[in-house]
Amino acid sequence: MAMWHEVPGGTPQPPAAVALATTRWGTGPGRVLLLHGIVSAGATWWRLAETLADDGYEVVAPDLRGHGTSPRADSYLLADHVADVRALGSGWDLVVGHSLGGLLGALAVDADRRFTRRLVLLDPALDVEEERFEAVAKAEIRDATHPPSARTVQGAHTAWDRRDAAAVAAAAKAADAAAVAHTLRDNAPWRHSAVVTRLTVPTLVLGADPDRGALFHPRTGVELMIRNPSVRARVVVGAGHAVHRERPSAVATAVRSFLW
Repeated sequence: MAMWHEVPGGTPQPPAAVALATTRWGTGPGRVLLLHGIVSAGATWWRLAETLADDGYEVVAPDLRGHGTSPRADSYLLADHVADVRALGSGWDLVVGHSLGGLLGALAVDADRRFTRRLVLLDPALDVEEERFEAVAKAEIRDATHPPSARTVQGAHTAWDRRDAAAVAAAAKAADAAAVAHTLRDNAPWRHSAVVTRLTVPTLVLGADPDRGALFHPRTGVELMIRNPSVRARVVVGAGHAVHRERPSAVATAVRSFLW
């Protein structure tokens, strides 16, 4: 799927990519790309990244535009974010995306089948009901405007590793609130699951527990598996939206098994 911007005069132009800041682990020979969610940053992937680096992969985790130390920009359409991600190269052995990062990973693969050999989506932000969208958007914008301290994050997620709490707090502090607002509201209505029905690479979706605030509904997983034989979806029981921080061992095991 090609994505374009319309410019005055009606001439379509591909979006211009910005150079994303990246955090890296390992030296390869395999290559893994990790895409974070909204109000986050590449460094928050430390645990899964270290595991995959130990398995012999070069792991790259960018800060999306408007996040971390990556440039701020004038536009935050999904097409812009995807252009940035694709500028990091193709031919990845694995792309893992959480929340917004999951949607971007799917869009990048849809645009270029060669982008990755395998795709893992962690509670991806594919669809958000209209009646729920504004509450979700306000919560994310609030976290970027008034970032929580590491102590506050730890208090809200007592089972998390302290490094997770510190990384999440640092990412929220570094995120640009305007970038967060535009990324969410400029791409509404937030109904994007159709992209997954078109994917031809093996794709694993690990959804959060519906009782713990999942964005990805199990019913959607069943529908996607029926419509696309390349997709496998399951729920990580007991995990909230940040499944890789809530159930890190379960996620790492699933990702490693999927790779091999």
